[in-house]
Amino acid sequence: MTTFRVLSNPFTGEHIVFTDTAETTGGEFARFDWRSSPGGIISEHIHPLQDERFTILSGQARFTVNGKPLVAEAGQTVVVPAGVPHSEGNPGSVEVRGTVELRPALQTRQFHEALAGLAADFTCTARGAPRNPLQLGATFWHFRHESRPTSPPLWVQDILLPPLWLLAKIAGKHAYYDHWDSRTDG
Repeated sequence: MTTFRVLSNPFTGEHIVFTDTAETTGGEFARFDWRSSPGGIISEHIHPLQDERFTILSGQARFTVNGKPLVAEAGQTVVVPAGVPHSEGNPGSVEVRGTVELRPALQTRQFHEALAGLAADFTCTARGAPRNPLQLGATFWHFRHESRPTSPPLWVQDILLPPLWLLAKIAGKHAYYDHWDSRTDG
C-alpha cells in the first residue's frame, strides 16, 4: 500500500495527504484529506477536465462557485463540475478539514506535489506562482489540464505560457522535479 507525506502550501494555507491516486484507482479519481488553515485561500481557478467534490468534515469553508458565494459546514458536500470557476477559503479562526476528490484523476497528485514544491523551492508571488517566468511556464502549462487560474484570462495564458514552456525546456527547467514526489514508500 502506498503512503504519502503531507503536502503543505503556505500561500494557500492548504495541507493535503493523498489517500487515492491515478495509480491506485486506474485513473478514475484522486482523493486526498484536506486541511485549510485559518486565513487560507485558494484563488479562483478551473479544472478544465475534472469534476471536484469537497466533503467538509469539520469547520466552515467558504466557496465561490461560478461567481456565487457558498458556505459549507461539517457534513456538507460541494460539487464543482469541470470547467466551472471556483475558489475556496477559510476566513474563520479554526482549521477546516475535509476530503477532496477529483474525477478523472489525471495528474492530480503530481500537480499538487508541484504546487507544494514550487512554494518550497522557488520565490513565489502571494498567490503561490513562481516569480521565475520560465518555471511558471514550465509548470503551469504542463498541468493546464488539471487546473488553470482564471486570472489572467485563459486566452492570455494560451498566448504567453507555451513560449515560456518551450524556453524553459531549452533552459533545462522542468515542470515537475522528482524530489517533490510525496510517496513515502518508494
